[in-house]
Amino acid sequence: MSVLVEQVTCSRHGQVILRNVSLEMKTGEVMGLLGPNGAGKTTLIRLMAGLARPDAGHIRVFGEDAARRSVKFRRLIGLVPQENTFESELTIEQSMLCTAKLYGIVDARTRVEEVCRQFQIGSWRKKYPEKLSGGMKRRAMIARAMLPSPDVLLLDEPSVGLDPDMRQDIWQAVRNLKAAGKTVLLTTHYMEEAEELCDRIAFLRAGQVLYTGTTTGIRQQISPEQEISLEDAFLALALEGRRIG
Repeated sequence: MSVLVEQVTCSRHGQVILRNVSLEMKTGEVMGLLGPNGAGKTTLIRLMAGLARPDAGHIRVFGEDAARRSVKFRRLIGLVPQENTFESELTIEQSMLCTAKLYGIVDARTRVEEVCRQFQIGSWRKKYPEKLSGGMKRRAMIARAMLPSPDVLLLDEPSVGLDPDMRQDIWQAVRNLKAAGKTVLLTTHYMEEAEELCDRIAFLRAGQVLYTGTTTGIRQQISPEQEISLEDAFLALALEGRRIG
């Protein structure tokens, strides 16, 4: 088991965002985190990355407590948020070199070159972020997050706002990470993306997990007598708010 979320509750400014959330992620799987806006997906990802502390419960990544953010933990996990986090005054390569040095990577330049080849960004790594498309920036952010070779990667809406070609590029990057044995958690509103990439999904609504399992399983449990789409199952859970499974 690579990631274990145990009875996590988190509140902000007096409002409960997550309530008794429990999840388990197997090593090498891709899990999709689904749910309507405001369900708590981004908050859960921040907690898993160690950027915030829960009010109750624990999150462990290969046994390391996320809330303590030890040096070992920081090397185990990579985060790619929704928003662009590249510094405008640095080229992509310069930003990646700074990140590599922050992680204490001995031969930072060689590692940056390796990752640029892996994610096919070598031809534009010397450009500034404003010169890149949204898909290029997103791919570069994934590459930067992989510099310390984390075992777990958290992707918050990795393909939102991208055109179909760039979305396919991001999907292939996720497939490659899975093939390399990495564990990936991604949030998405695209049902096609969840079905295409995810071994399992977890559905959040109002800060609670209503379902954890396969996309086939959720469709069958919502409508055992009639075949329905994942989007229909999503809408049923979002509207009804009943726990299944």
